[in-house]
Amino acid sequence: MLMAGNDYITSQILMSQPWLLKLAYKLTLNLDDAKDLLQETILKILDNKNRFNQGTNFRNWSSVIMKNIFINHRRRLAKIRPPKEEKMWNAIPDSMCNKASEVSPESNLSKKEILNTINCCSQNDSQPFKLFLAGYSYKEIAEKLSLPIGTVKSRIYITRRNLQSILAGYK
Repeated sequence: MLMAGNDYITSQILMSQPWLLKLAYKLTLNLDDAKDLLQETILKILDNKNRFNQGTNFRNWSSVIMKNIFINHRRRLAKIRPPKEEKMWNAIPDSMCNKASEVSPESNLSKKEILNTINCCSQNDSQPFKLFLAGYSYKEIAEKLSLPIGTVKSRIYITRRNLQSILAGYK
């Protein structure tokens, strides 16, 4: 027997709430943030209840809504970025530096050497790579440099491969 739209959605929300909270916690890793995400998701489900087709898996539908809310929130936060140079500096993994567990003058020098190596690459190749290290997506880099996404990916790959060969003995 099929329930009326509102009754069905309400019952599904009530039954799925514990599961949705677990998913929200898995995404946020913080109980308060998980509860906020759950609340936003429930509001979005209720706002879009007319788009739900009965017979569709409610858990899948609601989890997609939750993940989209989470991703959009993370994207909004990502727009508030530290200065590019600082972010790029921090993006170089410690595993590429002398002492991974210590912050020492030697490890800072190592990061400087790595940045200098990146700067020695051709401008065409290093510019997309620097933006990628700064946290920009391929699409954002393509728009910023007025290049096709494929070209951006290719240049980042080429720069990464060149750096790996130049810094091969670097440990």
